[in-house]
Amino acid sequence: MTVSTQDRLKQHGLEVDFLPDIEEIFPIRLRDPGELARRTLALHALLGVIFHPDPREISEWMKAEDFLQELTEREKWAFALTDLPEEEMRWQQSAMQSNLLTWRAESLYVLLWASGRVPSLVDPSERMDGSLVADHLPALGQPLQPFIRDAGLRPSQEILTELHYYFFLNHFMEDIYEQTGEIIGDLDPMLTAERFHALHWITCAGQSEWDADEE
Repeated sequence: MTVSTQDRLKQHGLEVDFLPDIEEIFPIRLRDPGELARRTLALHALLGVIFHPDPREISEWMKAEDFLQELTEREKWAFALTDLPEEEMRWQQSAMQSNLLTWRAESLYVLLWASGRVPSLVDPSERMDGSLVADHLPALGQPLQPFIRDAGLRPSQEILTELHYYFFLNHFMEDIYEQTGEIIGDLDPMLTAERFHALHWITCAGQSEWDADEE
Protein backbone atom coordinates (compact mmCIF):
# COMPACT_ATOMS: atom_id res chain seq x y z
CA MET A 1 0.00 0.00 0.00
CA THR A 2 2.69 2.49 1.00
CA VAL A 3 4.80 2.00 -2.15
CA SER A 4 1.71 2.38 -4.35
CA THR A 5 0.75 5.62 -2.64
CA GLN A 6 4.29 6.97 -2.89
CA ASP A 7 4.40 6.19 -6.60
CA ARG A 8 1.03 7.84 -7.16
CA LEU A 9 2.06 10.93 -5.24
CA LYS A 10 5.26 11.10 -7.28
CA GLN A 11 3.12 11.53 -10.40
CA HIS A 12 1.99 14.86 -8.89
CA GLY A 13 5.56 15.94 -8.08
CA LEU A 14 5.32 14.90 -4.43
CA GLU A 15 8.44 13.02 -3.32
CA VAL A 16 7.91 11.24 0.01
CA ASP A 17 10.46 8.89 1.63
CA PHE A 18 8.12 7.27 4.14
CA LEU A 19 4.41 7.05 4.84
CA PRO A 20 2.78 5.23 7.75
CA ASP A 21 0.15 2.59 7.07
CA ILE A 22 -3.40 3.83 7.15
CA GLU A 23 -4.19 1.66 10.18
CA GLU A 24 -1.64 3.69 12.14
CA ILE A 25 -3.58 6.88 11.36
CA PHE A 26 -7.25 5.88 11.63
CA PRO A 27 -9.21 3.32 13.67
CA ILE A 28 -10.51 1.30 10.73
CA ARG A 29 -14.05 -0.11 10.83
CA LEU A 30 -15.85 -0.38 7.52
CA ARG A 31 -19.53 0.39 7.25
CA ASP A 32 -21.87 -2.35 6.13
CA PRO A 33 -23.11 -2.50 2.51
CA GLY A 34 -26.68 -1.53 3.42
CA GLU A 35 -25.57 1.68 5.13
CA LEU A 36 -23.35 2.45 2.16
CA ALA A 37 -26.30 1.97 -0.20
CA ARG A 38 -28.60 4.22 1.83
CA ARG A 39 -26.02 7.02 1.91
CA THR A 40 -25.55 6.63 -1.84
CA LEU A 41 -29.28 7.05 -2.38
CA ALA A 42 -29.38 10.09 -0.11
CA LEU A 43 -26.71 11.76 -2.25
CA HIS A 44 -28.54 10.71 -5.40
CA ALA A 45 -31.66 12.42 -4.05
CA LEU A 46 -29.75 15.52 -2.94
CA LEU A 47 -28.21 16.03 -6.36
CA GLY A 48 -31.62 15.40 -7.91
CA VAL A 49 -33.16 18.24 -5.91
CA ILE A 50 -30.30 20.51 -6.98
CA PHE A 51 -30.29 19.65 -10.69
CA HIS A 52 -33.57 17.95 -11.71
CA PRO A 53 -35.90 20.14 -13.81
CA ASP A 54 -38.67 19.59 -11.24
CA PRO A 55 -37.15 19.12 -7.77
CA ARG A 56 -40.61 18.52 -6.30
CA GLU A 57 -40.69 15.20 -8.17
CA ILE A 58 -37.57 14.13 -6.30
CA SER A 59 -39.09 15.14 -2.97
CA GLU A 60 -42.32 13.27 -3.68
CA TRP A 61 -40.34 10.20 -4.73
CA MET A 62 -38.39 10.18 -1.47
CA LYS A 63 -41.59 10.68 0.55
CA ALA A 64 -43.27 7.79 -1.27
CA GLU A 65 -40.27 5.59 -0.48
CA ASP A 66 -40.28 6.73 3.18
CA PHE A 67 -36.67 7.75 2.75
CA LEU A 68 -36.54 11.32 4.03
CA GLN A 69 -35.34 10.17 7.46
CA GLU A 70 -32.09 9.04 5.81
CA LEU A 71 -31.15 12.63 4.98
CA THR A 72 -28.82 14.70 7.14
CA GLU A 73 -29.96 18.09 8.43
CA ARG A 74 -27.98 19.82 5.71
CA GLU A 75 -29.63 17.66 3.05
CA LYS A 76 -33.06 18.37 4.52
CA TRP A 77 -32.21 22.08 4.27
CA ALA A 78 -31.64 21.59 0.53
CA PHE A 79 -34.90 19.65 0.18
CA ALA A 80 -36.77 22.50 1.86
CA LEU A 81 -36.62 24.46 -1.38
CA THR A 82 -39.40 22.20 -2.70
CA ASP A 83 -41.78 23.77 -0.16
CA LEU A 84 -41.25 27.27 -1.58
CA PRO A 85 -43.50 29.05 -4.10
CA GLU A 86 -42.57 28.22 -7.70
CA GLU A 87 -40.57 31.33 -8.56
CA GLU A 88 -38.67 31.34 -5.28
CA MET A 89 -38.00 27.60 -5.59
CA ARG A 90 -36.50 28.10 -9.06
CA TRP A 91 -34.30 30.92 -7.82
CA GLN A 92 -33.14 28.89 -4.82
CA GLN A 93 -32.42 25.85 -6.98
CA SER A 94 -30.38 27.95 -9.41
CA ALA A 95 -28.38 29.42 -6.53
CA MET A 96 -27.78 25.95 -5.10
CA GLN A 97 -26.22 24.80 -8.36
CA SER A 98 -23.14 26.83 -7.44
CA ASN A 99 -23.18 25.65 -3.82
CA LEU A 100 -20.39 23.48 -2.41
CA LEU A 101 -23.01 20.74 -2.06
CA THR A 102 -22.63 20.04 -5.77
CA TRP A 103 -19.23 18.49 -4.98
CA ARG A 104 -21.18 15.67 -3.32
CA ALA A 105 -21.26 14.19 -6.83
CA GLU A 106 -17.66 13.10 -6.21
CA SER A 107 -18.68 11.41 -2.96
CA LEU A 108 -21.54 9.66 -4.74
CA TYR A 109 -19.04 8.39 -7.29
CA VAL A 110 -16.71 7.07 -4.56
CA LEU A 111 -19.58 5.33 -2.74
CA LEU A 112 -20.66 3.59 -5.94
CA TRP A 113 -17.07 2.50 -6.52
CA ALA A 114 -16.70 1.21 -2.95
CA SER A 115 -19.89 -0.81 -3.35
CA GLY A 116 -18.48 -2.41 -6.50
CA ARG A 117 -21.03 -0.84 -8.84
CA VAL A 118 -18.47 1.11 -10.88
CA PRO A 119 -15.16 -0.55 -11.81
CA SER A 120 -12.59 2.15 -11.07
CA LEU A 121 -12.00 5.73 -9.99
CA VAL A 122 -10.79 8.25 -12.54
CA ASP A 123 -7.63 10.17 -11.73
CA PRO A 124 -8.02 13.04 -9.23
CA SER A 125 -7.07 15.47 -11.99
CA GLU A 126 -10.44 14.58 -13.58
CA ARG A 127 -13.94 15.33 -12.30
CA MET A 128 -16.29 12.40 -12.48
CA ASP A 129 -18.71 12.36 -15.42
CA GLY A 130 -22.39 11.87 -14.58
CA SER A 131 -22.59 9.22 -17.29
CA LEU A 132 -20.26 7.10 -15.15
CA VAL A 133 -22.90 6.71 -12.44
CA ALA A 134 -26.35 7.22 -13.96
CA ASP A 135 -26.86 3.61 -15.05
CA HIS A 136 -26.00 2.34 -11.57
CA LEU A 137 -28.70 4.29 -9.71
CA PRO A 138 -32.49 3.97 -9.50
CA ALA A 139 -34.34 6.18 -11.96
CA LEU A 140 -36.97 8.65 -10.76
CA GLY A 141 -39.95 6.78 -9.34
CA GLN A 142 -38.30 3.38 -9.14
CA PRO A 143 -38.35 1.56 -5.78
CA LEU A 144 -35.23 1.98 -3.66
CA GLN A 145 -35.29 -1.27 -1.71
CA PRO A 146 -33.84 -3.44 -4.51
CA PHE A 147 -30.80 -1.14 -4.66
CA ILE A 148 -30.32 -1.48 -0.89
CA ARG A 149 -31.02 -5.21 -0.89
CA ASP A 150 -28.43 -5.86 -3.63
CA ALA A 151 -25.75 -3.78 -1.90
CA GLY A 152 -22.19 -5.05 -1.94
CA LEU A 153 -18.78 -3.95 -0.75
CA ARG A 154 -15.49 -3.96 -2.60
CA PRO A 155 -12.61 -5.87 -0.87
CA SER A 156 -11.48 -3.85 2.13
CA GLN A 157 -7.85 -3.68 1.02
CA GLU A 158 -8.85 -1.92 -2.20
CA ILE A 159 -10.81 0.68 -0.26
CA LEU A 160 -8.02 1.19 2.27
CA THR A 161 -5.52 1.65 -0.56
CA GLU A 162 -7.58 4.54 -1.92
CA LEU A 163 -8.05 5.99 1.57
CA HIS A 164 -4.30 5.92 2.09
CA TYR A 165 -3.67 7.71 -1.21
CA TYR A 166 -6.39 10.35 -0.88
CA PHE A 167 -5.56 11.06 2.76
CA PHE A 168 -1.97 11.95 1.93
CA LEU A 169 -2.81 13.68 -1.35
CA ASN A 170 -5.35 15.85 0.44
CA HIS A 171 -2.93 16.46 3.33
CA PHE A 172 -0.09 17.60 1.07
CA MET A 173 -2.39 19.74 -1.04
CA GLU A 174 -3.71 21.54 2.04
CA ASP A 175 -0.20 21.99 3.42
CA ILE A 176 1.20 23.40 0.18
CA TYR A 177 -1.76 25.74 -0.27
CA GLU A 178 -1.40 27.06 3.30
CA GLN A 179 2.32 27.72 2.79
CA THR A 180 2.33 29.05 -0.78
CA GLY A 181 -1.27 29.77 -1.80
CA GLU A 182 -0.75 27.46 -4.78
CA ILE A 183 -2.35 24.20 -5.85
CA ILE A 184 -0.62 21.11 -7.23
CA GLY A 185 -0.71 20.97 -11.00
CA ASP A 186 -4.22 20.53 -12.35
CA LEU A 187 -5.64 19.04 -9.15
CA ASP A 188 -8.76 20.61 -7.65
CA PRO A 189 -8.60 20.78 -3.83
CA MET A 190 -12.38 20.39 -3.57
CA LEU A 191 -12.36 17.16 -5.56
CA THR A 192 -9.55 15.68 -3.50
CA ALA A 193 -11.18 16.71 -0.21
CA GLU A 194 -14.56 15.31 -1.26
CA ARG A 195 -13.20 11.93 -2.28
CA PHE A 196 -11.22 11.69 0.94
CA HIS A 197 -14.35 12.66 2.90
CA ALA A 198 -16.29 9.77 1.37
CA LEU A 199 -13.49 7.24 1.85
CA HIS A 200 -13.01 8.28 5.48
CA TRP A 201 -16.74 7.91 6.14
CA ILE A 202 -16.77 4.42 4.61
CA THR A 203 -13.75 3.15 6.52
CA CYS A 204 -13.93 4.89 9.90
CA ALA A 205 -17.48 4.14 11.01
CA GLY A 206 -16.69 4.76 14.65
CA GLN A 207 -15.13 8.14 14.02
CA SER A 208 -17.00 9.82 11.14
CA GLU A 209 -20.42 11.37 10.59
CA TRP A 210 -21.46 12.45 7.13
CA ASP A 211 -22.21 16.16 7.68
CA ALA A 212 -20.79 16.50 11.17
CA ASP A 213 -18.85 19.69 10.38
CA GLU A 214 -21.80 21.38 8.69
CA GLU A 215 -24.67 20.58 11.03
